[in-house]
Amino acid sequence: MIFTHLFWGAHKPVSPLSRLSIIRRCWIRVSFILSLTPLSFSTIADDTASVDAIIDAYYEVISGPVGFVYDAERDENIHTPDAAITKFFLDGTVQQHDFKTEQASIVSPYETPFFEFEVDRKVEQFGNVAHVWSEFEMKTEPEGDAYGGGFNSISLLFMDGRWWISSWSTQYKALSEEGADAPVTQLVDLNTEEFAEVVKSIVQDTLQACEVQGGMEGRAKMNLAVVGEVKAKLVCETE
Repeated sequence: MIFTHLFWGAHKPVSPLSRLSIIRRCWIRVSFILSLTPLSFSTIADDTASVDAIIDAYYEVISGPVGFVYDAERDENIHTPDAAITKFFLDGTVQQHDFKTEQASIVSPYETPFFEFEVDRKVEQFGNVAHVWSEFEMKTEPEGDAYGGGFNSISLLFMDGRWWISSWSTQYKALSEEGADAPVTQLVDLNTEEFAEVVKSIVQDTLQACEVQGGMEGRAKMNLAVVGEVKAKLVCETE
């Protein structure tokens, strides 16, 4: 009996028992290959099961240490093919491009660590459309301090039994906007009007801790004008 080997294509006579052995080995190999695929398929399917799941994946696929390999296939699965992307940078420049252009800008494996962590999320949904406001921080290590951050405006659609990201826009922010690294303004840098406002504010704050004590001695004239002497003093409490 001549039997063609399923993997190597060689022709050689085999016995029925030998053939069963080969079939058994083939089945083992096929089973092994199939056992490797369900996990990735399951992960991809889970990414699109809900709005929260797809936003979690949105951050996971882009975050990693040095040597991290960007999962382009997983990222493609959560975006529509024509997804639109807009970025507003701190220097005032704006970038607008499609998803394929965004992917082309990602160097893999990572030469420097990059992590994006979501710190706040607001989801609005009506039927098959949803919108997510997502605030994030950028770090070089998971437990490190943030060196930047911003806000993502993400639009999603529910089609073909799953969620898709149809577009997203990012507004980057500096940490100084939160007051962490805000520069100190010097009085010599103020113009006349700004200096006057500072003095006015100081005087108002000071008067809030003061009270007027005293009275007036005099008489009222026929025209209701008061003629007399005012004796008063300003008493202030200081720490």
